[in-house]
Amino acid sequence: MSDRKYKCVLFCEDIRQETGGRISLMGVLGAHLYVQDFPLMFPKFCLFLEWGEITGKFQVTLNIVPPEGVSVPRVSPSAVIQGQPGLIARSMIVLNGFVFPAPGKYVFEFWVDDVCVGREPFVIEKFEAPPKVTN
Repeated sequence: MSDRKYKCVLFCEDIRQETGGRISLMGVLGAHLYVQDFPLMFPKFCLFLEWGEITGKFQVTLNIVPPEGVSVPRVSPSAVIQGQPGLIARSMIVLNGFVFPAPGKYVFEFWVDDVCVGREPFVIEKFEAPPKVTN
């Protein structure tokens, strides 16, 4: 992995490994959510990264940067990925019982061997219903 870049990141509510090497992503989320109430709790909050074809072993770590003034549990899941020519490398990160305590822009940073290789924003806003108009 000479450039140490991933091809894509998808946020979802579950990742399932199927027979035959298939992977199913459940409840795929956009990078911008509108919700009615906070805190927003996900039984599972998952990130799926596709790296492409890589060779060698690399330590991949996730760092979550919350909006200013908001604190989230300090989690830094880390794993070694190893690729080989002809195969697509993927990382699947599952955060159980993850809570977004307040609205704002959360940034998910991806580190490879202590170098930040990308940042993905995940924005959550409170949905405000339009006021009812009465005549």
